[in-house]
Amino acid sequence: MKSRLSRLSAVSTLLLLAACATDNKGGNWQQIGTISDGNIKVAVDQSSIKKKGVLVSFRDRKIIVKPGEERFNNMPAYKTALSDWEIHCTNKTYRLTALQLLNERGQTLSNQQYTATNLRPMSIMHGTVTEKQYELVCGRKL
Repeated sequence: MKSRLSRLSAVSTLLLLAACATDNKGGNWQQIGTISDGNIKVAVDQSSIKKKGVLVSFRDRKIIVKPGEERFNNMPAYKTALSDWEIHCTNKTYRLTALQLLNERGQTLSNQQYTATNLRPMSIMHGTVTEKQYELVCGRKL
């Protein structure tokens, strides 16, 4: 009876964990820092890094620790942002190519794609999380 109860408890725990949303959305995530006074954790999916000459594409994840402390201008309040980026290693520029916003349950709130016309490349600035991304995906200092 005790063994059966233990098994039932273990199965219940596994089902509960399986039902919980995950912020990973797959991938091999490497933490690279925080922004917004430490309230947003930033990671890069190392398995997403793809080099094509001087252009590198990759995916990052930003998890908001305390969503109530953030302002969400022109977007829904979200818990996790999964973004696809493109960095030009020679020109030291970057641009967003796709953005998926998830709520605390892992449900998609928004899913957007961007072209080079929609969002122009921006310069990478020293002391930013983008500088850390540049160094990781391009393999050199800014």
